[in-house]
Amino acid sequence: MRFSLWFVVLAFFITLYSCKNSNKKLPIKTLKSIPIIRKQKLTSSFIVGDFNGDKKLDTLTEIHTSENQKHIITEIPFINDFDSTVWYYSKHDIQTSLKSSNKNINQLDLGWSFGTYCLINIGDNNNDQKDEVALVIDYCDWSLLNSCKIYSYCSNEWKELQSFEVNENAFSYGKNEVLDPTKIRDFLENRNGKWFYKDYFEYIKNDSNEKPTLMQPIKIKICY
Repeated sequence: MRFSLWFVVLAFFITLYSCKNSNKKLPIKTLKSIPIIRKQKLTSSFIVGDFNGDKKLDTLTEIHTSENQKHIITEIPFINDFDSTVWYYSKHDIQTSLKSSNKNINQLDLGWSFGTYCLINIGDNNNDQKDEVALVIDYCDWSLLNSCKIYSYCSNEWKELQSFEVNENAFSYGKNEVLDPTKIRDFLENRNGKWFYKDYFEYIKNDSNEKPTLMQPIKIKICY
């Protein structure tokens, strides 16, 4: 009888000791999986052309920087929410620039944005022996109204020579539709070697008057 009682007491203390040790080895927090932060790659479009008239091909590449252009970045945390993405870009001051492979061509800073919707070499439209660049910036905003800007490299800096309004729906496409990076659907296209464009505001004005809006040829002034 004494032996049985001693055995019960011993078993109780062994069980108590085991539970305490097991709690130390496996705390509740360690049973939860550690969250893995997914990353998403930032787009980096590029075009090739002679942008300074030296008769040599250069590459113009889209780059992204953060913290007042202190760091070049290629990815950000995956954020499945537009408002939170805008907040993240604002907090980290993420900007977009175009950097040339030619060290003699200065960088073109496009400011705070997600990147570019399109980056197109539209060739030499003003006969100054340099290729012009058409682009639409993907701003961190909620508006579908935007503009296509046409730049040329003049006097050691990029200058905006022309712009026209576009609707960002031009860059959305269906499941079975492939986006053509060499044009802006309904707003900018090459026809037999010549570039034509349509201004969205002009389209709205004509549509309200039930008039068709035809594309017109691009005419770019010479850049000095």
